[in-house]
Amino acid sequence: MISKRMNIGAAKLCAIVIAVLFSSCVYAVDFLEAAPKQTKVLLENDKVRVIEAKFKKGDTIPMHSHPDIVVYVIKGGKTRFTDADGKVTESKLANGTATFRAATTHSHEHLFDAHAIVVELKK
Repeated sequence: MISKRMNIGAAKLCAIVIAVLFSSCVYAVDFLEAAPKQTKVLLENDKVRVIEAKFKKGDTIPMHSHPDIVVYVIKGGKTRFTDADGKVTESKLANGTATFRAATTHSHEHLFDAHAIVVELKK
């Protein structure tokens, strides 16, 4: 009887540990899955994925992940980003700006229309 109680207790403890571990993880989808109407793959190979991204004012893109990326802004504007840890920042990029961003998980809201080329670097 003691052995059976210990097995049930161990199983409950294991379930609690698994629940805590998974609840602290942020599940983020691929950028294309998060923004299927706003994105189009222009090129993909074993080194890069080149994506055209067009956003309308008010578009909100749910939490998603990127590897390291280079962004070339065709039509700039202001965007509000929310990182996986909840930190909110606003970014305003001008037309013709190129930026590098380290791998990240975030969501974003577009405060203006925007158009960019996103180059995801594969490792």
